[in-house]
Amino acid sequence: MSEVRDDLLATLPDVVATQVATRIPDLAECRGIAGRFSVGELRKQSIRHPAVLVAHLGARQEQDWTGPHHGFLLDMAAFVITKDRLGLPRDAAAANIGQVLLSMIPDNNWGESALGQARAVRLQSLVTPETRDAATSLWAVTWSQPAVVQGYTTPEPLAIELYLGQAPEVGAGHEGDYTEIGGAN
Repeated sequence: MSEVRDDLLATLPDVVATQVATRIPDLAECRGIAGRFSVGELRKQSIRHPAVLVAHLGARQEQDWTGPHHGFLLDMAAFVITKDRLGLPRDAAAANIGQVLLSMIPDNNWGESALGQARAVRLQSLVTPETRDAATSLWAVTWSQPAVVQGYTTPEPLAIELYLGQAPEVGAGHEGDYTEIGGAN
């Protein structure tokens, strides 16, 4: 993980969707979206089936590194939407697409140097009575994507101070016994 793109979070869903579409060329629709996807969205949008919609759902700080970079875990999701097709029921089609996603997401960094290997990949069915009423199957593949984000603070130089102490008057409680012999005054 090194170079950090300024638009990494904004473009990541489309970057992932492009690679998914290459791996599953029979998808009618594959693109990045903002946020979560629900049955209500199915009714509002006209989505061609089968579809995979990729979203960045959030981020949480994982670790601090020396320097201006910060480590985060991005919460990612690929929503799989299918309808019945000749010879293949919608739930079987969604499971098949989910299986392909399970094979391609782990350890993937999508060609981005600021991303670590995808991990904690999970497939879950979001099928509900509402999706059944809409004759649609909705599944989600979720994962954590380690990412480096450039900080905006200017690093301050470290103050150099050197002190001399003599045993046995050393350690905590003896700071006043030390003599400063170097550094900025």
